[in-house]
Amino acid sequence: MKPLTKDFAVGDFLEEIFDHVAGMIASASRGALDAGDVSLVLPPPHTESDLAFRCFELARSWKTNPAQIAREMAAHLVPTDLVSRFTAVGPYLNIHLRRDAVVPRVLQAVLGESEPYGHSRRQGHEVVMMEYISPNTNKPLHLGHIRNGVLGRAVANLIAAQGARVSKTDIINDRGVHIAKSMIAYERWAEGSTPDTTGIKGDHFVGDLYVRFEQALRKEREAWLEREGIDPATLDDQESREVEARFNEQSALMTAARDLLKRWEERDPEVRALWERMNGWVYAGFDETYRKLGIEFDKHYYESEIFQGGKEIILEALEKSIFVRTEDGAVVAPLSQHTKLQDKTVLRADGTGLYVTQDINLAAIKFKDFGLTRSIYCIGSEQDFYMKQLFAILKLLGFPWADGLYHLSYGMVYLPEGKMKSREGTVVDADRLIEEMVEHAKAALRERYPDLDPAEVERRAPAIGLSGMSFRFLMVGKDTDIYFDPKESVSFEGKTGPYLQYAYARCASILRKTDDSWRTADVWKLREDIAWRIVFNILLFPCVVADAADSYDPSRLATYLIELAQTFNTFYHDHPVLKAEEPLRSGRLALVSAFQAVIGNGLRLLSIEPLEVM
Repeated sequence: MKPLTKDFAVGDFLEEIFDHVAGMIASASRGALDAGDVSLVLPPPHTESDLAFRCFELARSWKTNPAQIAREMAAHLVPTDLVSRFTAVGPYLNIHLRRDAVVPRVLQAVLGESEPYGHSRRQGHEVVMMEYISPNTNKPLHLGHIRNGVLGRAVANLIAAQGARVSKTDIINDRGVHIAKSMIAYERWAEGSTPDTTGIKGDHFVGDLYVRFEQALRKEREAWLEREGIDPATLDDQESREVEARFNEQSALMTAARDLLKRWEERDPEVRALWERMNGWVYAGFDETYRKLGIEFDKHYYESEIFQGGKEIILEALEKSIFVRTEDGAVVAPLSQHTKLQDKTVLRADGTGLYVTQDINLAAIKFKDFGLTRSIYCIGSEQDFYMKQLFAILKLLGFPWADGLYHLSYGMVYLPEGKMKSREGTVVDADRLIEEMVEHAKAALRERYPDLDPAEVERRAPAIGLSGMSFRFLMVGKDTDIYFDPKESVSFEGKTGPYLQYAYARCASILRKTDDSWRTADVWKLREDIAWRIVFNILLFPCVVADAADSYDPSRLATYLIELAQTFNTFYHDHPVLKAEEPLRSGRLALVSAFQAVIGNGLRLLSIEPLEVM
């Protein structure tokens, strides 16, 4: 978590503590610091302190080494109603909070909140768009789309929890030669069948046709290479590209796909009717998968509607000499003159657009449609370089909003079987993975609760299976490749979503066994160090949420939740709650309730369902 400063002490009571401590440090700084300039950090656990000030910040003005400064400040500062003592450890001034004052205030802050504890209004002025998933209509959603969706949704939730108005959109790639391939396959090999007549989900039906085309194309390529007397194993990379280009030019299948795409662009009624029909099948399939995952969008953008846009923007920039025209007639963004990036062609010599052409157009459309202050693109790391080029082009064009663009990059997902290969039809399908996760969850439930009613197993398994999958993707830093083991992710032990759901359900079970008399206790008291660690970390929860939002990294929240739950479970095993004597019993029940609220709020921010019963 980033250091606590005036702008980052999130949460009313934590802000009060920060202002109190920062004011004391500023008053003892010999005029070197204002309270708003003070930065506090979290010390290592072995110091047994709660906050710390790095005295390096005063070394220059005091002309004294930081360790001496820490000792002098510790001797000068006196306890208050919130601070029990100050100690010096090397160059750090350690701050020990007064537990009897802080504990009831933290518990009250959590249990008395009218809105979810951990939310704030820090970004209330922001209007943010999350563009994520963005599928192609020639194949069903796959494992990569799930990681994209889980990550994009969690980041959107975190930013919304900071008060921003967030819209979730996608750009559906519904045109191009890859779509034409599925259409050619339908015309040649489907024999009039449909998803209804075959009982195959619409996106799978169309995806199977795309695979059929690629398989036929591979056979055609093999025959062509044999006729041409070409051994691919003898070719270097450049030669392979040249041979592939020759084959694509001569291929009957690719010629048919290009001709069909040309007819689509000319708005041939027959082609357009088939395109709309097949896309309809795919959209119905996507919607079913999205419902299973709990994925929602505020607006869909379609490549077919925006692919021709952007030319006007580019030609205007050409007239202003922002872009240049090459000898062959293409229009290029001269990025190398302004950045360390390579130049990027933005319009072909024949005047047709590229992906970047439409992406320039779409960026402008999104800011116009929604009045955005920020636009986030959740796209895999294989597009890192392209996204840098796109953002640089938009800045070169002088758009005032270009500084508000962010690429939410993420790593690959691997299963034990290895990387996905879509053209060969071995993609890890999202629907099948969801089904597998639910089956693993059922097995885990039956193993843990052999007497559980089968109907209850069926009811609980989807939430547990999806939590295992989602949390596994979110626990790992967004830039890290993931090796995903479906069975391991639904374990009730370890760093898993079901582990957190179980901790939440355990609290619900405890609270169901008592009345609400503890809520009206005069004061909530806790005496164990481990209870204090839980309370103090609950105090920091709003900062964790803010940090995860600012860094676009849900793993920071996921890691916090696991560590908090592990600490709580140790406390629960070592210290009885319901059998404790008053007033300790009421204090522990308040702690249970506050912990449950924080775990529940954290899980919801990650779009994982807390369960009252496991």
